[in-house]
Amino acid sequence: MGYNKLPSWKHYWATSDDLNVPCVSNTMSRNRFDNILSNLHVQDNSLIPTNNKDKLLKLRPLINYCNEIFSTSYHGTRELSIDESMIIFKGRNCMKQYNPQKPIKRGYKIWCLSDQRGYIKNFSIYQGKDEQLSDEFESFGLGERVVLNLTKNEWNKNKKFFFDNYFTSLPLLEKLKAENSLACGTIRSNRKDVPELSEDKKAPRGSSDYRITNTGIGVYKWKDTKYVMLASNYHGSEITTVTRKDNCGRKKDILCPQVVLDYNCYMGGVDHADQLRTTYGVNRKSKKWWHRIFWGLLDIMFVNSYVVYKQIHGSITLLDFRRSVTQGLLTLRELPKSNKRQSTSTPKNKGPATKKRRGKEWSVSKDVRLTNRGIHWPKFVSNRGRCEVH
Repeated sequence: MGYNKLPSWKHYWATSDDLNVPCVSNTMSRNRFDNILSNLHVQDNSLIPTNNKDKLLKLRPLINYCNEIFSTSYHGTRELSIDESMIIFKGRNCMKQYNPQKPIKRGYKIWCLSDQRGYIKNFSIYQGKDEQLSDEFESFGLGERVVLNLTKNEWNKNKKFFFDNYFTSLPLLEKLKAENSLACGTIRSNRKDVPELSEDKKAPRGSSDYRITNTGIGVYKWKDTKYVMLASNYHGSEITTVTRKDNCGRKKDILCPQVVLDYNCYMGGVDHADQLRTTYGVNRKSKKWWHRIFWGLLDIMFVNSYVVYKQIHGSITLLDFRRSVTQGLLTLRELPKSNKRQSTSTPKNKGPATKKRRGKEWSVSKDVRLTNRGIHWPKFVSNRGRCEVH
């Protein structure tokens, strides 16, 4: 239902030829699918306390499971970026946010830690300004705590972190440096303790200035079409060149600090993941507010699986990958009945004819179907079980 979109999920069971999707309607009935969807739960509602302050408790087991699997299943690239993502939602909910700078302007906000290829290693869903946060980093602001919570499992692992000016501050970079982690990002000039740098509006394109603080944090200002400021806890005064076009459209090389080049190269991981997630995303309306987040998490699982699959098996399009996963989930299919008449005669000098069993065959190739075989062997228990007959 992600790459083969219809106006409503009920149309997949339509009887007309222009709407019916046999691979869906032959797998289960519409009533069966409706029953599963209406009774879908991630958390046992009877376990939710009356004084619950976690707005995502209905999804908490799935969120914790995803973060655990994402962070341990794939190491990814050395460079990681932190940015916000959005899951579209236009209904009424206290967690709904508005961000005019994102392609999805209204919905649930997700803080994401992604590598350069778009693999989401860790994420956190924003619950609003009254969110109950841990006291581990209580001396930091919201943006700083988001970075520290998302990256703390990656400290002392030779990683580099990149983030924008919503998160960047000098205390954050000092904290990451103390944890043997490299980081840089754009920074606002009005942040606390940021040194003043020259800003000559008549300076030529490519002009730059920098300062190194007493704690070893570098603050840089570079003029492209306008001035931009960055801060880093591992860059020095290195200068390189970038290619830009002048007013006449001719390309030319201009001077640029190395920190700017690195930031532009490694910052777009979350945006790339968003592009992959929304291309064939499962976007279905529902009366239950948490269903949208559930579909969004499924799409993140698809994207992460796609990134890992490409690294192991080589190039494959996102559409072909989603199709192969869909076909793999529909593992068994009935063999068509043969219309040929069976011969009753027995060939000479041969034994009695043996009956061939024609039951089911696998709809995916053997090498794919038997991947990771052996991880679900039967478990022996002390108490002997009995089957119930209904």
